[in-house]
Amino acid sequence: MSLTETITQNMKLAMKAKDNATLSTLRLLLSAIKNKQIDLQHELSDEEVQGVIKAQMKQLKDSIESFIAGGREDMAVSAQTEVSVLQAYLPAEMSDEALLAVVKEAVEQSGATTKADMGKAMGSAMKAVAGRADGNRVKSIVGSLLGVFFPVLIGLGFLTQDAHASIPLIENFSTTSSYTIFLLRIVRVLMLWLGVVAITMILSGGFDYMTASFRDEAHESAISKITSGIFVTVVVAVLFAFFTIFLQQIG
Repeated sequence: MSLTETITQNMKLAMKAKDNATLSTLRLLLSAIKNKQIDLQHELSDEEVQGVIKAQMKQLKDSIESFIAGGREDMAVSAQTEVSVLQAYLPAEMSDEALLAVVKEAVEQSGATTKADMGKAMGSAMKAVAGRADGNRVKSIVGSLLGVFFPVLIGLGFLTQDAHASIPLIENFSTTSSYTIFLLRIVRVLMLWLGVVAITMILSGGFDYMTASFRDEAHESAISKITSGIFVTVVVAVLFAFFTIFLQQIG
């Protein structure tokens, strides 16, 4: 049974039960669905019907704010009742944790990496969410994800380039007689890669902190990750400087 058929059946039940509030709400909804069908010139899918329901709910919520501002509490209560009736025909809202997991996977599969890919990422994310979360929530998470992916890619690119360009190994090995110098250069390269891992930890911790939704455990975990990343970065920087100076002295 389609969603439109379910709504029609429930309207008939409300009529028999003399539930006037539900009856009037569903009548208006079916009228809006019919108008949408006329505009699109085809039978609406369940997803399209849900879009009509969300539009109706938005109008009602705007009306509620106006009623409250105008001191019309009775009208606000009536509109809120209509919202509750309509809400029953929408999928349950996803939790923050579930939404983040779904959106993150969808963005990764879309291949989006920067804010310029926002449209592609949003299309993939909204399809994966399938109406189980508000578009603004999805957009916020997508924006945060793209804001993290790009710096990580840039950081990895620059550090990798530095590791290969500024610390020659193979070319110099043939001209370097000291086995110790060669090993020290290998250690410096390994430390640079450790620095990449540390920077990634900092960025990942920052993203986790932004998306923790004020949960204490998640915040503590994110802060711990950031702290560890900073500590490792400092250690790597100090050791890299020491080995660089040492190599200059013995070279």
